[in-house]
Amino acid sequence: MLPETTTGSDRTMLTTTSGQPDERRLSSVDLFCMQTYQPAARDPLRRVRAVAFALGLVCLVLLASLGFAVSRVNAMERERDALVQALGKERAVQARTGRAARDVEMAAANLALETTVRRDIVDERMLAQERRSAELARLAEQVEREKLVRADCVTPRSILAASNL
Repeated sequence: MLPETTTGSDRTMLTTTSGQPDERRLSSVDLFCMQTYQPAARDPLRRVRAVAFALGLVCLVLLASLGFAVSRVNAMERERDALVQALGKERAVQARTGRAARDVEMAAANLALETTVRRDIVDERMLAQERRSAELARLAEQVEREKLVRADCVTPRSILAASNL
């Protein structure tokens, strides 16, 4: 009878005899097969589990990275909103300051214009008063002369006025 060999989960090929006292020698092919024996490939289910575990880890890392990126984006958005609000306040203050400066400038220009206009008006009124005063003085002299002529009174002044000296 031929020797029986075991197969399956054993990693080494064992030869057993079938109870006969004389053992048969292994052929060179059997020795070659024993030397080049490679264990069966890993269980395919086990490999799928390992791949699934690796993919799960990758997904977990990607999910954590996404969470971190979202938190960073939210932080940057809050910071941007704060900066926009501060910029708005700064622009409002700058606009108020500019308006106030223009108002002061306008007030100063208005005061200078009013002062100049008032001076011009006062100067015109002064000239008009001087002309009116000169005219009234001339009219007063004329009335005085007329009174003297009506009164038929001769005074040294009337003599001088009559001679036009």
